[in-house]
Amino acid sequence: MAVRKRKKMLRYTIISGCLVAVATSGVWFATYRHYNARLIDERAAYEAQLADKDDVLQRYMDQSQTAYVLVSAKLAGEAITAEDVMAEKLPKFSSPDNLIGDSKGIVGKYLKINAMPGTAVTTEMVRDEARLEPSERKEETEYIKLPLRLTKRDVVDIRIVFPNGEDYIVVGKKSLEDVDLGNQYTFFNDSEEEAQLLQAALVDAYINNAELYMKQYVEPELQPEPVVNYVPNLDVLKVIKSNPFIIDQAKWSLAEDLRKELEKRLEALEDEDNIRVGADAPSGSGVIKRKSEQGAAAAEAAQVDNSQSVNGIIDQSNQAPVDSSADQSSAGGTNTEATGEDSLLEGE
Repeated sequence: MAVRKRKKMLRYTIISGCLVAVATSGVWFATYRHYNARLIDERAAYEAQLADKDDVLQRYMDQSQTAYVLVSAKLAGEAITAEDVMAEKLPKFSSPDNLIGDSKGIVGKYLKINAMPGTAVTTEMVRDEARLEPSERKEETEYIKLPLRLTKRDVVDIRIVFPNGEDYIVVGKKSLEDVDLGNQYTFFNDSEEEAQLLQAALVDAYINNAELYMKQYVEPELQPEPVVNYVPNLDVLKVIKSNPFIIDQAKWSLAEDLRKELEKRLEALEDEDNIRVGADAPSGSGVIKRKSEQGAAAAEAAQVDNSQSVNGIIDQSNQAPVDSSADQSSAGGTNTEATGEDSLLEGE
């Protein structure tokens, strides 16, 4: 009896031990699967982070942008020599787009701001002259005829042509800061003297049917600045001679006689010869209207014969003048005929 009871206890013990082992193995296996999955996810996330860092590192290691870096500290207004800069390769990813990549664009220029060693020089940091003139200001124009291919940073002369064909330089060798061809706007810096000449030329455009236009330089670096030979009207000459901002007064000593001679030649023109060359009469602040048109206006302009246009742009002022009275009478006749036809149709 005792032996049977002992065997029975041993059997229960073995079965219990097996159940405990199975349960423990299941818990252990489930725990292993959970941590293994978590480890796989963490490894994938870590590999993804490494890949991102490799991409960023590769961008910074791609030394594809040439730049010139200051070797020593420079103050605003100081000239930059060849010994002041050295060429370096910088990553394009982290470099500004306006870095100067050619030593010709730096050597001989003047800094606008104070700069520390290691500073990469950009186009906005340098200028051609050491100091600004006291009277230099930003100029905005809408009344000058612009070349069709004019772009920002082009160098131009501003000229004026009179109805008798006389052509003068108003402002010479100006670098354009910005251009809006669609609206015929240009932006550049000018001095007090140049501003006075531009305003006087605008008055000539109104009164004497003159036209202001720009001409681009072929190679500005190789071509010297021209001599300004435009002479403003007598009232503007008086202002120039009394303006403290205009230092060089010697060149205006004979200008009064030159202007009087010009006005005599303009007065000698016959009425039929006194026409504007290539532009509409001034309207508001604009001398010409070569502005881009959209919608119905563009469609209507496209139907106009461009046989009298310049470079494909219609210039209404080049067309023959039309007698306004004839226009009115012809218009009236047309209206009368149209009315007559309408009345006949109604009668029928």
